[in-house]
Amino acid sequence: MGRGTVEKVYGGVIASENIPPIPDLVTFQDRASRNFLSKQRIASLAASFVRDRDIIFIDSGTTTMNIVDFLTHLNTVTVITNSIQVINKSMNYPNIDLIVLPGTLKRDTASLTGSSCVEYLEDYNIVRAFMACTGISVESGICNASTDEYNIKKAALKKSQKHYLLADSSKFGRASLMTYGDMNQFDYILTEKMPEDAFCSYCKEQNCAISIASYED
Repeated sequence: MGRGTVEKVYGGVIASENIPPIPDLVTFQDRASRNFLSKQRIASLAASFVRDRDIIFIDSGTTTMNIVDFLTHLNTVTVITNSIQVINKSMNYPNIDLIVLPGTLKRDTASLTGSSCVEYLEDYNIVRAFMACTGISVESGICNASTDEYNIKKAALKKSQKHYLLADSSKFGRASLMTYGDMNQFDYILTEKMPEDAFCSYCKEQNCAISIASYED
């Protein structure tokens, strides 16, 4: 039945229209393929900050998961994560001592979530936390769309000494459901393209450095 027609019902008629279906959520695999080369460059830059014998947290995300592939220059590094992709990748690298947060599988983010993850993080002293986001802006700070991951991200920031946000340029100027961090909590924002001047000025005020991934990183 086309738009603008009527449908016969008992006792009269009602307007009838074709309502478009709600679009499917973008899958983790689809998100991972977007801006793939930029994400690889950012992950390589992130890995350059890691030192031998560091204890690091790698957040779940389509950029952060690639850090593992660039840690081969280290003799040993301890990785704490709730990311299924990081777990799978780490199997290939014997120099990585892997600690997995216990939780419930969340398929759309390929991560383990739940209060047990937060409680487990409390036992560790983390040198560097490499964090992901779904949006970042002056107005809304560092945002995430998953309520299940919100407390895990906050706990990772709390338990780590140095904080790095990995965000390709598509994330800037965007907000999403929840703000889990502020710019002044991060030592570095790692991206592939310099943000707008106003954002850069704000980061400087908040003592948050912006580092750009070059093609050589």
